[in-house]
Amino acid sequence: MRIAVASEGLAVSPYFGHCASFTCYRIERGIIVECQNMPNPHQTPARIAAVLRELDVTAVITGIIERDAVEALQAADIEVVSNQAGSARDAAEAYLAHTLIGTDEWHNDEEVLGAIES
Repeated sequence: MRIAVASEGLAVSPYFGHCASFTCYRIERGIIVECQNMPNPHQTPARIAAVLRELDVTAVITGIIERDAVEALQAADIEVVSNQAGSARDAAEAYLAHTLIGTDEWHNDEEVLGAIES
């Protein structure tokens, strides 16, 4: 099992579709045993979901995420935890400890672009 965190350096990216990379944590027996960084391929949400699923990702942690990306990830059986900030590793560890709380608030592309431009 892997957890992918949409990342900007060592931090959770504020915007899923515009993240620099995905920090992928491999989990064994409930603990992080490996960390790898995958550059964002800047593909369609469906293609990104397929790539993450091929890597055995079961959850994605991010800041703001577009509705179409949520739907693509959920169709690939990947849980989405959005509206997060802070350290990518801290977010992954909080997810494993069941203390990370996401929301069901999704955004459309215009809202995300507006937030990026301001």
